[in-house]
Amino acid sequence: MSKLFRADIYRILQGKALFITLVVMLAINVLMIVSYHMMQTRRIDAITITIGNEAQLENQEQWEALIDELPAMNSVNVLNVLTQNMENMFFFLLPIIIVVAGAIFTHGTVKNDVSFGISRTQLYMSKLLLSMIISALFLVFYIASGVIIAAIVGGLGSPAPTGHWANFVQVIGAQYVLITAMICIGTFLAFTTKRTAAVNGAYIAIIFVPALVISILSVANPSLERLFDFNITSQVMNLSNIRYMQASEIATALGVGVFWILVTTLGGLALFKRTEIK
Repeated sequence: MSKLFRADIYRILQGKALFITLVVMLAINVLMIVSYHMMQTRRIDAITITIGNEAQLENQEQWEALIDELPAMNSVNVLNVLTQNMENMFFFLLPIIIVVAGAIFTHGTVKNDVSFGISRTQLYMSKLLLSMIISALFLVFYIASGVIIAAIVGGLGSPAPTGHWANFVQVIGAQYVLITAMICIGTFLAFTTKRTAAVNGAYIAIIFVPALVISILSVANPSLERLFDFNITSQVMNLSNIRYMQASEIATALGVGVFWILVTTLGGLALFKRTEIK
């Protein structure tokens, strides 16, 4: 498996896809943090703004009251902004999946890998584990670049309050479980569909469609809003407020991630072992 790792790392470093993804991630962080800072310092003036429940604030007084509640943007407070927008990471995972797992089908090298004595289990797990490692590095870059940008824009800020860093570690650890779940889902799609276009479509649909369907159903029956508890995209955002969540809510969120990790990994291995390689 180490040979597969080395070969994949060499191939990835020779390509540009993941480096371009990091540049896009950096640009989005700049846009998000600078926009937040401009709102907080009232450099953006607006009469209306859409908030979580899509209610419109229709006068300047309400707008001002909302802005007053925003904490100053700096290298400490930015951590809350980054974790609250962690669903952005799901999109940055897709290029990792395509480059690491999808490439063997795009370039037709999968048959050669198996022919040279590499078991299908080794091949599948090597791609999955490398994708997890790269996703962790991407997460570090996402957080580190955000902190640096915030420090440039708003300064270092005052010392973090007691428990801030412990809470941050808990949030990131919990959210990484769901990030890993999305890596497992993407790898499953890559090994079962064997087509980049199918992986792109199915992966993006998994991010958007369940939440959209639940939202529509909830209009007819509000009790169905509880289905959001089992939606991976909703839960990665919920976990940013882990300090306010009950133990049962945290367990449910993590359970969603563990469920997808187990189902897609075991299912992907079983299907890949039986599939015909051309």
